[in-house]
Amino acid sequence: MAADGSQKLQALVRSLNLIPYFRTHPDQTPLEAATDLGMRPEELKDAVERLFCSGVGRRTEDLIDLSFNYRDGVTIYNDQGLDKPLRLTPTEAGALLLTLESLEAMPGLVDSAAVLSAAAKLRGIMDEKTSAIYDSLAAADPRQSQAQALVAQGLNERRKLAFYYWSASSDEEKYRVVDPARIFIVDSHTYLAAWDEQVHAHRRFRIDRMREIEILDEKANPHLRQLDFDPEEPFAMERPQHVQLEIHQEFTWLADYHDIKLGEPVGNGYLSATMPVGSVDWFLRFALGESDRLRVTGPKKLVEALAERREKALEGYTR
Repeated sequence: MAADGSQKLQALVRSLNLIPYFRTHPDQTPLEAATDLGMRPEELKDAVERLFCSGVGRRTEDLIDLSFNYRDGVTIYNDQGLDKPLRLTPTEAGALLLTLESLEAMPGLVDSAAVLSAAAKLRGIMDEKTSAIYDSLAAADPRQSQAQALVAQGLNERRKLAFYYWSASSDEEKYRVVDPARIFIVDSHTYLAAWDEQVHAHRRFRIDRMREIEILDEKANPHLRQLDFDPEEPFAMERPQHVQLEIHQEFTWLADYHDIKLGEPVGNGYLSATMPVGSVDWFLRFALGESDRLRVTGPKKLVEALAERREKALEGYTR
């Protein structure tokens, strides 16, 4: 976090912690409160005034309501439920520490000094009995840590990256040369978004599927203006098509392992279903492998492609 952002956050937390203080000291004057809290009177005034802009929403009724003057002190009319100091529960502290420990094993992604400092502070205030739980993460794979460090270095130095990449959709490994654009994490996996000159578009690469990573001398041109990246939906640019399926009711457990949405019964023991597909080649292999459990009913082009793939496979047995 930038220094300015950190200072603003500290100021907000200090303001919010004034609410439980004045709740428990209703007769305290601003000057007495400033002395207790180790603040100058003008700092206390600024902190209280900041509370007028704080709340759980943007509407007036969602904001903290109070009055302040040096003679009568501070009167709080509506504290929006913030009547206790801002503290982490043991569960919240444990979850945060686990997250920080995960980040410790991801070199180059974050400010490691800040992560180590925050984790040390949490360990310092937590019960020693919990250390066996929250410090029990397995050591990071050195190869994966090195890969992440190389990718981060190439990104920071704006240099092209070369590597071999195994694609789960095509089930093959290819040599790629890309211009790194950004690094992000989804479901505990680390990805690289990069410009691929061969396809003239941005592509996403899972770093643990990259090997023999090399930072090239050539300067990278990641085409950042063309990168439409949404942290909430980092794969939004790779919008899949949806296929229509019919799945036998005995095999609806497939929906537990794949992104399949089950529908209504269609007769003969089958249920309708839909499934998003990003790679047609992968889906054809999937559908053929599960052909005794499901059948593809649409779209028409995909049904025809599946039939063609099936005929080619049968030719291999009849020759």
